[in-house]
Amino acid sequence: MSTPANTRKTAVINVFIDPERGFLDLSLTDAKGGVLYVPQGEEVTPIMGDIIAQSRDTIFILGQDYHPANHISFMVNHPGVMAYRTEKFKTFLAENGQPQPLPAQLQVQAQQPVHFFNGFDNPPLPFPFEEIVLDEKRNIIGLKEADGRIRKVDVATSSGLAPSEKDRGRVTAVLDEYFDKTFDQFTAAGRLLSTQTLWTKHCVQGTDSSLYPDDMNLPQELKDKLAGDLMSRTVYHRDAATGNQFYVVRKGAQSEVDSYGIGVENDGETLTAAWDVFRGIAHNLKKQGVNDVIINIGGLATNFCVEFSANNIVDFLAGHFKMRGMEVETNFVPEISRGIPVPGGAETPFSLAGTEERLSKSRHIGTTTVDKILAMTSGGAQAAPAPRKFPGMAG
Repeated sequence: MSTPANTRKTAVINVFIDPERGFLDLSLTDAKGGVLYVPQGEEVTPIMGDIIAQSRDTIFILGQDYHPANHISFMVNHPGVMAYRTEKFKTFLAENGQPQPLPAQLQVQAQQPVHFFNGFDNPPLPFPFEEIVLDEKRNIIGLKEADGRIRKVDVATSSGLAPSEKDRGRVTAVLDEYFDKTFDQFTAAGRLLSTQTLWTKHCVQGTDSSLYPDDMNLPQELKDKLAGDLMSRTVYHRDAATGNQFYVVRKGAQSEVDSYGIGVENDGETLTAAWDVFRGIAHNLKKQGVNDVIINIGGLATNFCVEFSANNIVDFLAGHFKMRGMEVETNFVPEISRGIPVPGGAETPFSLAGTEERLSKSRHIGTTTVDKILAMTSGGAQAAPAPRKFPGMAG
């Protein structure tokens, strides 16, 4: 028998994905962990800060991109790709009437997404990030071209030995040779190939780039924990003044696999600590007598880590609440989300304009506003589960 609507107890969980300085602070140098700038990313953190400051007894889950310096997804860690892309970038600029940067800036700009040099208000030009191709064992075999052809590459590991799970190797040279099939032809024939986008260096562990900006209004004790604890998979803090609870979930912390979603890394197999965090929160809410859970999600970047994380929540993390008899509603929050300007509609993977439609159609995720969130959380109307640590959690 269902619980009458007027007696149902609701909990709100706000999930803020990767609102780190490494996505919004253009002043960060490589020495400070680098920056992969998301246009207007700096606009979302003050809004998140208002939500945090005005909320009482509310649960916040923060995604933290947390890469080792030698991460496989950093373009600069593949010298062969950098040399290849730099030359291609020079040609691209010339063909589009763009000025050639000084030699000292050429390699820096060549790593950037097209919006970085094309102007944030201009339509994006077709100069995407490079993608390496991985085989069934997730070893690097090539570089994917825009037309789907796969260039052959030379790969070397830091040890000089054969690639392994601990060191897949890095591209030392891009060759002027191609495989006999395109990427799509290989996959159609049954090859389990995958790709890894190569990004600008960002959010390196133990650097300013991996930390959250001050305008998020995080409790100082939590900021101190994050700056001082470089090892824990998650960091927990309960703010005594507000009753707000914070669960920081670190992802992308393994050097050989990237992680867009908060729940599972890009190999599709390795779970992050979010599995334990969501399970523990669900256990506590059940003890509190909660019937309904509203999960609101937003952050950086909309069409990558936010979209993947929303899918993770609906696909399996929300199951922790459902199996305990709770109803779950998941909402995307456009006001606190900004993305990489990848062109195209919903049918184009990673397109920014198509993100909301993809979430709505494929995962039945709704949208909500900051005002609606604050109406539910600013007065302490939400149940506050008792503090509890989960496996691998510090705080």
